Amino acid sequence: MTRRIGVGLVGAGMWGRRVAGAVRRTPNLELVACYTRTEASRQETAAETGCRAAGTLDDLLSDPRVEGVLVLTPNHVHLDVARAAAEHGRHVLVEKPIADTLDSAQAIVEACSRARVVLFVAHCFRRLGAARAVGSLVAGGGLGRVVLAEARFSLPGAFKPGSWRADSATLVGGPLVQMGVHHCDTLQGWLGPARRVRGSLDHLAAAADVDDVRVALLEHASGTRSVISCSYVSPKSYGFRLYGTEANLDYTTGMSLWPEAQRMDAETRLTLERRDGSSEEIPFEPRDMLVDELEEFGRCIADGETPETGAAEGLAALRVVLGAVESARTGRAVDLAAPG
Repeated sequence: MTRRIGVGLVGAGMWGRRVAGAVRRTPNLELVACYTRTEASRQETAAETGCRAAGTLDDLLSDPRVEGVLVLTPNHVHLDVARAAAEHGRHVLVEKPIADTLDSAQAIVEACSRARVVLFVAHCFRRLGAARAVGSLVAGGGLGRVVLAEARFSLPGAFKPGSWRADSATLVGGPLVQMGVHHCDTLQGWLGPARRVRGSLDHLAAAADVDDVRVALLEHASGTRSVISCSYVSPKSYGFRLYGTEANLDYTTGMSLWPEAQRMDAETRLTLERRDGSSEEIPFEPRDMLVDELEEFGRCIADGETPETGAAEGLAALRVVLGAVESARTGRAVDLAAPG
């Protein structure tokens, strides 16, 4: 029988509660405690999930049943929570992006390394069944050589007054850091590391002090180019188009279901378009991406498995996002080589 590993949830916003619900679908994890800053939210989350409401972060981290911590806080708080968890000897799953700055991200990496605990960065979208199928198709040469990729992600933001997402000081990178970072990870998983990025951004329509449109152009080490486009003010949209020397691939998801992440694959179609004009739909096995990443986190804790998306992958995606921000500011391309 699979041992169930106790985890604690820190942060209970919309996505935190979605992840908490996914824990209940995950066979090797059990949510035993939750903590968020407001008492009402703590009690509501505890009642919804059947876990204990911890009075403080230290209370949660000191609970002997908590072996791993799910860090679902705002980006700029990731470092404080992840470092505290590591210092208590708790394994860490941190929501993407790993942090809001490279210095904070590196501090998380170093804290987890010192404590010899797992650092798992929650880049869940690469775990969709459709994404896995595309990765296999690309690796197997099904498109020939991929020379160009286009990726899009838009979700209209609520921008509630006082929310960290409604302030450019706490949401550095706007929709690219919240949504496009998924593509930064997935595209590098398919096409190899990015070595250079150019960025463009603007504040066009959002009712808040945040950039609402962002575009990043990635140059991969292979020479392949990819373009990531994100909007915080347009209707829901998610997908890719890959251009190869032998075939193109269209990856389209009906996003009316969002944020029901476990249903995304059921609303996704992969269409291969060949040079001779013929086309076919590519079959794939639907996956629950949140359960897949949570179950893997449990295996990393129990069996010493290496995370598919750990420190290196988290840092690589963050470098692209922050590089695009810097490029938009200076008007110059930014090299992305990791230091050292």
